[in-house]
Amino acid sequence: VKEHETDLMYSMLKKRGYPGYLYMIDNGATATWEHWDGSRSRIHNCYNGIGSWFYEAPGGLRTDENFPAWKRLVINPRIPAGITWANTTKETPYGTVKVNWKLEKEILEISVKIPAGCTAAVAIPENTKSFILNGRSIKTDEPFVELESGEYFLRFRQ
Repeated sequence: VKEHETDLMYSMLKKRGYPGYLYMIDNGATATWEHWDGSRSRIHNCYNGIGSWFYEAPGGLRTDENFPAWKRLVINPRIPAGITWANTTKETPYGTVKVNWKLEKEILEISVKIPAGCTAAVAIPENTKSFILNGRSIKTDEPFVELESGEYFLRFRQ
């Protein structure tokens, strides 16, 4: 996710042949295998990084590494080709975080719920000069909009 290889990860996730995550499922896996071919341990949970990929990449939710325990959130959906929406919920020590987004034509809509005691930096898509935040038009050249705890609706025209 940090290398922005969202489309590569998504293609690995969808791949039914060897090596691919659906290959494991198609061959009876109920947990991630140690090796792609299933030749060793068939319950190797240390390789479940794909689980965090769902809320970090298409879900767009990660913690700011400079603030422990989800005190400051970074919201930046990495949208794989062919995906038009995602709903993400994450329990944190501060409460429930929700990030839901929908992409329709050139419009990206994001609704965010930030628990009390947290802040969030929401990434503004490239080349966006203005956007809607809770019904108000905002003009900016900044890469992020900073939000306090609460519920927000953002609308970007790409």
